[in-house]
Amino acid sequence: MPGDGLPRDQEGEWIMAQATSRRGTTELAVAPRTMVGKATKHLRRAGVIPANIYGHKEASIAVQIDTHTFDRLRREHGLRGIIALRLPGEKGTQTVLVRHIQYDPLSGKILHVDFSRVGMEEQIEMKIPLHFVGEAPGVKIHGGVLLHLLEALPVGCKASNILESIDVDLSSLTDIESVLHASDVKLPADYKLAIDADELIAKVAAPRAGLPEAEAVASVPETTTPTSPSE
Repeated sequence: MPGDGLPRDQEGEWIMAQATSRRGTTELAVAPRTMVGKATKHLRRAGVIPANIYGHKEASIAVQIDTHTFDRLRREHGLRGIIALRLPGEKGTQTVLVRHIQYDPLSGKILHVDFSRVGMEEQIEMKIPLHFVGEAPGVKIHGGVLLHLLEALPVGCKASNILESIDVDLSSLTDIESVLHASDVKLPADYKLAIDADELIAKVAAPRAGLPEAEAVASVPETTTPTSPSE
């Protein structure tokens, strides 16, 4: 309805934000947001996510995103790389990273998104998911249990060179109690570890009594504490 703060064209129709992918960078059209505080609940009911753009010593900008468009961007392109945000009336885009997403602890719906400005050649720190590949002989031959002790590796890299994941070869885990450290991960030439090189990322543990002698994988998940949405 008019006056609800949603972006509309001259005929009063709701303007859907658009997400496109160009030259390896995903572009997302967003709209200025006038609703703040408790009023943002009206946006969410209308299928709109409140968000903020901040960083680079510039003023924070309150914006809003169509929920379905943002979900499609997440599914088709992921949220780990650079996103070019386009605001109405601006000639260029603002390159950003998704720094934080707040979820409703009950429904799982997105409540708020924080974007931080970043330059394409800027050195940043990111957690890149680890993709474990191959077979661990300590599991296949000796019946051990593979423990994933770290799911994402903190690294330093250029913002334009963010990877979706990093492969970790398990073939060196030959025996029970064999381990992989952060330093064992083969990183691209322009990447640097942002964690202690001796940090354990995977281990073959002795099987517990009663477990079948077959390949087993146990993962240690990270836990997060739900927070209330920032407006």
